Amino acid sequence: MIERREFGYFTFGQKIMIRHISLRSPSELFELIKKVTPLHMYYSAAHYQYPQAPMEEKVWLGAELIFDIDADHLNLPCKEKHDFSVCEDCRSMLPPTSERCSNCGSMNVRRTDWVCESCIEAAKEETHKLLDFLEMDFGIPYSKISVNFSGNRGFHTVVNDEKLFTLDQMSRKEITDYILGNGLDPTLYGIPTDRRRYPSATFEYTDGSWRGRLARAAFEVIRDLHKPRIAENMIKLIGNKEYGRLLQIKDSLLMSWLDSPKWEALKPSVIKAITTLAVEEARSEIDTIVTTDIHRLLRLANTLNGKTGFLAKKLEPDALERFNPFVDAVVMPDEPCRVHVIYMPKTRIRDEWYGPYNNEDVKIPACLAVLLLCKGVASLK
Repeated sequence: MIERREFGYFTFGQKIMIRHISLRSPSELFELIKKVTPLHMYYSAAHYQYPQAPMEEKVWLGAELIFDIDADHLNLPCKEKHDFSVCEDCRSMLPPTSERCSNCGSMNVRRTDWVCESCIEAAKEETHKLLDFLEMDFGIPYSKISVNFSGNRGFHTVVNDEKLFTLDQMSRKEITDYILGNGLDPTLYGIPTDRRRYPSATFEYTDGSWRGRLARAAFEVIRDLHKPRIAENMIKLIGNKEYGRLLQIKDSLLMSWLDSPKWEALKPSVIKAITTLAVEEARSEIDTIVTTDIHRLLRLANTLNGKTGFLAKKLEPDALERFNPFVDAVVMPDEPCRVHVIYMPKTRIRDEWYGPYNNEDVKIPACLAVLLLCKGVASLK
């Protein structure tokens, strides 16, 4: 149904998208790409009666259900190690939070969000959780789901199911709320987070929906109580004293929870804290705005991302685990290229490590040079 979609693109040096383009066949799309050589190429998840018309005249027919997971939105600790800023005037490397250049005093400072293997693994983990929600809770088979690497920091998941095609924005918002656990009340699943008790309620880790997810995630929270992130959040919720008591009984608690959750062994306040953290662990960190936007344009799969030069590769859901974008999405040649690099953290491309580089001339493979040029942190020699 290519003729029902809207297409758009950016060219090199252009900051405004050229859009509202209608194409009748894949061959027309290929001809357009060859003609304009776009920096970025997009298509609509929506189908329209008149894709080429202004937005208010297109006549919306429906849209695929889409999800976006971006490593930049996950607040990962590795960002502090590899993100940086660049002065556009004197080309100096600066700390990531810089607003003024410490070298020349310029306010023309641009932040550079780098991507490392930890970033990609975190985005893959969130995508795995999303796929589990779609399959187990919504009953959507993998045959109706595709996963697209964005070519930069994350993954787009597209559901092409005619039953969901005409969902409006509010319905899509309900789906995102469910996946994010927004407004989730554990007591509705029989978990006593106040003074009430439910002696007849039984729990299994294999239970469906959020009931089983809360049980499994709660076990993981108790298991990981000593980890800094869990410890910090738990102390905020129940205080140092109660947290210390919980640590003392952690091992015996885990033993009693091996077969199934034993909520009655915990105080209601502690249960509430554990389930709060369990929701955070079990949910998938999707971008609500992307899913609820029924007119969203997505990067066209199997085109190059102009921010990296990597391929925005289309994947089968089962291939996500073994996908490595620093190998599988690198399509530029290996031939050597000389560039001046303002700054680059240590980076692995095609299983070879390079850098770090700091204000120096280097000879590197073209695939890495393209990445640096796209990021605006290098220039050709």
